[in-house]
Amino acid sequence: MSWLDDSKVGDKWTALKASCDGAAGKVPATEFAEAALTIISVFDLISGMGVASGDMKGNADTVKSHGQKAAAGATLQDLIEAEIAGKDAKAIGKIVGDGKTISCALLWLIRALKFIEVMIANLDENRTMKMKDCVYKGYEGSLKPYHGMIIRGTFSVAVNAAPTREAFISKLAASEDEAFTKIKALMPVFSAILKDLDTFLKAKGIEK
Repeated sequence: MSWLDDSKVGDKWTALKASCDGAAGKVPATEFAEAALTIISVFDLISGMGVASGDMKGNADTVKSHGQKAAAGATLQDLIEAEIAGKDAKAIGKIVGDGKTISCALLWLIRALKFIEVMIANLDENRTMKMKDCVYKGYEGSLKPYHGMIIRGTFSVAVNAAPTREAFISKLAASEDEAFTKIKALMPVFSAILKDLDTFLKAKGIEK
């Protein structure tokens, strides 16, 4: 098994970046959701991450649904702008708190994708770090600040079910060198799109 090849995650995010460049930096909603679902599948390789993965996929599916209902090629920025148009901060807060809105789904999806970003960065930059520590660093740098004590505790227990670093990397690619070569090609593209969307959500008062 080679997740990096079989999932075609690199191709998905490279194609998405090209689409963004062709749309003046705006991100096609359906294409983004599909790319997100692809990279979220990395949690299928990590025992104990089923609940977290399910939440992430649910938000990606909500974003995808909004994109499919809109005009062909609709961008995340356009859909968010339409959803919050004419709303004050209080009204936007209610929209963000509604799990059926694209504003809410995208907010939590970006936070979750940061989880993956930080986890993979630690895996790459700290070659002696245990996998469970990489997973926890990812959680700590993304979703943890937004979770209550019960969820944090549940997550801490789940992290201990993570595979060894060696076992995880063996599922990514045929060799460690191949895995990190492909990761280094993927992550700048992935991170750039996340950064732009995070900046957009903050500018609109959706992310604080």
